[in-house]
Amino acid sequence: MIVNPQVFNYRFAIGTLMVAFVILASYSYTSYTAEQSKKDFLNQEKKLLENQISKVITSYDELGGINESLKSELDNSKNIIAQTQDSLKELQANMSLIYKYRDELLALKKQQSNLVKKGDSFLALNTELSKQNASISRLLDKQIDVISNLKEDKEKLDNNIKLGALVSANSFKATAFSIKNSGEVLETTKASKTKNINVAFVLAENPLATPQEKEFYIQIIGPDNNVVSDKGAIEFDTSSLIYSYKTNVLYNKTTLEVSANIETNKALESGRYIVNVFDNNRRLGTTEIILL
Repeated sequence: MIVNPQVFNYRFAIGTLMVAFVILASYSYTSYTAEQSKKDFLNQEKKLLENQISKVITSYDELGGINESLKSELDNSKNIIAQTQDSLKELQANMSLIYKYRDELLALKKQQSNLVKKGDSFLALNTELSKQNASISRLLDKQIDVISNLKEDKEKLDNNIKLGALVSANSFKATAFSIKNSGEVLETTKASKTKNINVAFVLAENPLATPQEKEFYIQIIGPDNNVVSDKGAIEFDTSSLIYSYKTNVLYNKTTLEVSANIETNKALESGRYIVNVFDNNRRLGTTEIILL
């Protein structure tokens, strides 16, 4: 069989081209597939990194309420992460950039961990201080109660001392007297003959009292409810006293008998006469006399 060399060469060239095309197509497909796989991987890594950054930003928002003193540090770190997130969104996926931003994210996570520890320390310190403040407050409340009780006890003691220092009296007695023309003084029970009324009482001994000159007021109230031998009224802080007689005595903490004669300035009516004795506005005691 005779083969034309030109035809053979032509067929050989076509075959070679076809083999080359197949090899080139196969290489192109393989390269395209590898490049597409690489792009998919980079995009996946980019999205994963963006998602991690978003979570970190969210965690910073949650940390914002831990302690006011950490707010500036938290805001600064959050701004850096937000800028990183914006930069990552704008750039094309690139392995070197992904590595770079991943390293930055790891550093920021470490900083976040330190801030969390610092915040926990602040919380622990605040909790301990709150417990101490509560304990101190309870202690102060107890001390205030003790001081209040001591004040009350002191006031009671002061009042008891004042009461204990007051002068008391006993043995109150009132006697009516008439006076004859000769000047002789006789005891009487007749209202028409009474010229004066003698009032006597005894001041009791009191070692707690203060030695001093004291004023005593004697008040005689007749059957008509009027004061006998009215000498006017003496004013006190919240009261006044109409009295019949005033006497001054020097009291020296020992028993002392006191006697006063009250002259009647007019004829007396028959009936009961009430006699009151006052130390200033404090009534020491009372007695009465019946005149016929």
